[in-house]
Amino acid sequence: MFHVKHCAREIIAGIVGELAVLVEPSRLDACAALADWLAPAAAKLGLTQFDTGAALAANLIGPGLYLLPHIGEASRSLAEIGPGSGALGLSIAMLRPDLGVDLLDRRKRVCDFIDLVARRFRIANCRTVCIDMRDVPADGPKYDLIVARAVAPAEQLFGYLSGWLSANGRIALLQTERQPATDREFCQLVHQATNLPELWLDIYQKNSVEGTAT
Repeated sequence: MFHVKHCAREIIAGIVGELAVLVEPSRLDACAALADWLAPAAAKLGLTQFDTGAALAANLIGPGLYLLPHIGEASRSLAEIGPGSGALGLSIAMLRPDLGVDLLDRRKRVCDFIDLVARRFRIANCRTVCIDMRDVPADGPKYDLIVARAVAPAEQLFGYLSGWLSANGRIALLQTERQPATDREFCQLVHQATNLPELWLDIYQKNSVEGTAT
């Protein structure tokens, strides 16, 4: 757990400033308000252990902010797998209103809660998809970027998530140990420290048909 002495607004703004990402101050304010409301509400439902906005911002929103420089202007869609409280995906959607963000979870109560939060904070570009990540529909959506906290070895997650990716899509894993890709379908692009000690952001590129990453 990351112990904090600052408010949610200071934590979020500090990380965004560190990354030199341009975000309107009003969006930072809204993201902090999201953290302050979401933490006790999600904790009451057992969806997070962090019951204050500052703790939620530091431990759940903060690491996800390190994705912002890597999303790119060309990216149009992002999915979070197993969103829990929804803090990471909701905050990315709030800070990048041009990006379509889907939060995938097989638990209906999780999806219902996140939908409620999205409506409450008017996050129009965020929706939930109530589905198991292993059940890839033939006509399902394809995402430019998929993010997840690593709950299984990277190679296993590649197998589950590959069917959800666009042609040159990427997988972003927040994990405690670096796991270089050995699957020929992927190569590793990024290994970056986050605001949490021993938690890293690793991004893997799905190779093109020709076998080259871009």
